[in-house]
Amino acid sequence: MSTALALVGLNCAVAAITAAGAVYFARVRMPRPPVGRYELPDVVVMGVVVVAAPLVYLAAPRTAVAVVFGLVLCAALQFTLAPLIGGGRAWAAAGALVAATAGCAFADLPVAVTALTDVLLAVAVVGVANMWAQSGMRSAHAAWFAGMLCCYDLVATGLTSVMDRFATQVMGLPFAPLLAVTQGRPPVALGLGDLLLLVLFPLVALKAFGRAAALLAAGAGLAVSAGVSLLFGLGVLTGAFPLLTALGPLIVLQHVLWSRSRSGERTTAEWRAGAPRPAAADAPTDPDPALLLALEPAGVDALRAEPSQGDWLAVVDGRAVGGGKSPGQARRDARLRGCESVPVVRQHWSGPEAGATTGDADAGRLP
Repeated sequence: MSTALALVGLNCAVAAITAAGAVYFARVRMPRPPVGRYELPDVVVMGVVVVAAPLVYLAAPRTAVAVVFGLVLCAALQFTLAPLIGGGRAWAAAGALVAATAGCAFADLPVAVTALTDVLLAVAVVGVANMWAQSGMRSAHAAWFAGMLCCYDLVATGLTSVMDRFATQVMGLPFAPLLAVTQGRPPVALGLGDLLLLVLFPLVALKAFGRAAALLAAGAGLAVSAGVSLLFGLGVLTGAFPLLTALGPLIVLQHVLWSRSRSGERTTAEWRAGAPRPAAADAPTDPDPALLLALEPAGVDALRAEPSQGDWLAVVDGRAVGGGKSPGQARRDARLRGCESVPVVRQHWSGPEAGATTGDADAGRLP
């Protein structure tokens, strides 16, 4: 296989994995692990693990490295497939794929080993990226993570030979953390950290800021990968290149721009509830006239009853669609009446007390 064709194949594989991550994110809800919420110290710990892992593996025998990677991939495959086929079947499928890869290694079938390892790695990356994005990782966390890996990749790949020696150590092993197309010198391959950030940040951007941010993140990542591949194809680059040194600053820049242009980023609870993406920071802050109209007695026609003072109304598109004595009862009433949207819940007052409305338009929204 020519180098140019291998580079095209690598970028097509990256695009396909990124798309698969987005489809999984849209259609599969992963169970939230009992780890609380992400904080900056958690991101620092993740960065330390990523930095230390290659140094540990360089000192370990190749067989031990393959066994560790095999166990990690087996676990990642299981929790990725479990929401789709069930926990027991997921363990069986993960074990079968890992066993098949190990069998090809014992049978000395390098092409099969590389192909199966790439498949396992792609599925694992989709699962890990979705687990992080769906379990509470915010855009700020992803930006910090990308910034740390950017600095590390510059040192480990660009200024020293750590990652070059690591790639030589694991190349050809089953379960190697490299999305490899060829194993020549230099190989046409992408590191696990590079691939993970290429898939992760568009998902985090989608949850935090909406579809436009996700498309920009995915497009920027693929553009960086394709640009570096083009430089290799033209012979400008001939050795290992620190991809995260180029990708990391772009991720940080996107986070800063979106954060400043919006009023904030959606939390995981708001994303799960279907809350709209944050509005522009300079959007008017006056109450929505339609919402105010819905809080008037004339706006409760859908309820066919006059709400009492202090009752809670569930409002969709300027119309009250449910009511109750608490925010939860109002939302439940709206759901029983056939409302499929996520309503805004607001306490109702009329007459002289109308100015004492409790909370803002989102005060009663439940996660």
